[in-house]
Amino acid sequence: MRLRDRIAIITGGGQGIGRATCLLLAKEGANIVIAEHNSTTAEAVGKEVETLGRRCLVVQTDVSDGASVRSMVSQTLEAFGRIDILVNNAGIFSYTQIEECTEEEWDRIMAVNLKGPFLCSQAVIDTMRKQKSGRIISLGSLAGQVGGLVASAPYSASKAGVMCLTKSLARALGPDNITVNAIAPGVAATDMTTNHPDLTPQMVLGRVGEPEEIANAILFLASDEGSYVTGFTLNVNGGMFMSS
Repeated sequence: MRLRDRIAIITGGGQGIGRATCLLLAKEGANIVIAEHNSTTAEAVGKEVETLGRRCLVVQTDVSDGASVRSMVSQTLEAFGRIDILVNNAGIFSYTQIEECTEEEWDRIMAVNLKGPFLCSQAVIDTMRKQKSGRIISLGSLAGQVGGLVASAPYSASKAGVMCLTKSLARALGPDNITVNAIAPGVAATDMTTNHPDLTPQMVLGRVGEPEEIANAILFLASDEGSYVTGFTLNVNGGMFMSS
């Protein structure tokens, strides 16, 4: 029970890596807030969390909208009184070629993938500073490290931005005992990658990752075991990309 009675917000917690993270953190003792635009999937995951004996609050949230994010944080504080962990998981993916990418698509991807983590992180800072503790973990991507193997330019750029934002937040919040880190998955077995080309020949481990394997890395950074790690992007990609 590495997270006993801690309060964790997971954006996009209704499916894929977000769902796996909700369930794993609940198994480790956390009470969960699912901030998700799809209330149907979020409610289903919320019931799974409750069967594990933990409390769960589902808040329909648009992470790209500041008012929606602030309302979600207010509801979390009203229900639980504190926020210990924020997992910025919500994101959208695209394969669009650069010459075919519209301004609208660029703006939509940036709004969810990069503005969303900024707004959510910004909204929890005051609470975490008052507590003198907190964990912020954001989902970057291998695509943001290599420019995208098959992912679109806006997706890749948004994830590179997330990983740089992580460093900026870590520098600003470290004096308040708030750690800020990112996870950079490769290809994971989720609905988002259903139509993803087969890249297993490029993976040292020869297989795609399971959502639970990404969640395990998030758990490490959210727990006391990761208390001296900040401003870091942890690769969880089966050996597709090895940074020095």
